Amino acid sequence: MGNLRPSTIIAAIVLFIVIGGTATAASGLINGKKIKPGTVTAKQIKNKTITKAKLAPSAVKSLKGAAGETGPAGAKGATGAAGATGATGVTGAAGADGIVQPYSDEKLDYALPNGEFTTPLTLDVAPGEYLITAKANAISHYSSGTNLIECTIWTDETDGVDRAMTDSTYNDYFNLSATAVADVDELIELRCVAWDGTGALKDVKLVAQPIQAAQS
Repeated sequence: MGNLRPSTIIAAIVLFIVIGGTATAASGLINGKKIKPGTVTAKQIKNKTITKAKLAPSAVKSLKGAAGETGPAGAKGATGAAGATGATGVTGAAGADGIVQPYSDEKLDYALPNGEFTTPLTLDVAPGEYLITAKANAISHYSSGTNLIECTIWTDETDGVDRAMTDSTYNDYFNLSATAVADVDELIELRCVAWDGTGALKDVKLVAQPIQAAQS
C-alpha cells in the first residue's frame, strides 16, 4: 500500500462505490408486489403501449360499438359481356319409313303323304330382299317307329334357303321352324315331306318381311 499513488487510491474508492450502488439498485427493482393498488394511473402509462393482447376478452368485446345504419344501395354495375355461342348439335339420321306390311299365309291343318314333297304354303312377292320365316307343328301317323318329317323354304323354285326336320313319334307333336334372308324375284314356297310314313302339319305359317335399305 505504501507504493500506491493518491490517484490510484481515489480510482479504487470510486469503483467500489459504483459496484455497490448497482447491486443495491438491482435488489431494489419494482414488481407487482411493491405497487399499491390504485396508485398507477393513465398518467404513468406511456401513450400507445397497451395492445389488445394485454386486455381481457371481455374488455375487448366491450370496446365494439353498436352497428350503424344500413347505407344506401350502390349503383347498378355495368352489364357483363355475352357468353360464347355453344356448338351446334349433330343432326340425327332421318327416321325410317313406316313399317312395311309383310307377305304372309297360314293353314290350320295339312296332311303329309309318305315320301312325297308337297307345298302347304306359297307367297307371290315383289322383287327384293326378304326376311323369311316358316313354322309348323308336325305329327307322325306312322306307328311302327319314328317318322322323319322335313320342311324347306324355297325361293323362285330354284333355291332351298333353310330347312327344319324332326324324327316324330306316333301321335306326338314336334315344332318345326326355319328362317332365312334371301333375294327373291317373285315366289316363296314352303315344301314339306314325311319320309317314313304319313303325317300331318298343324298351324302352318309362312311370313316374308321386306328388308329396307338403310337411309343415308
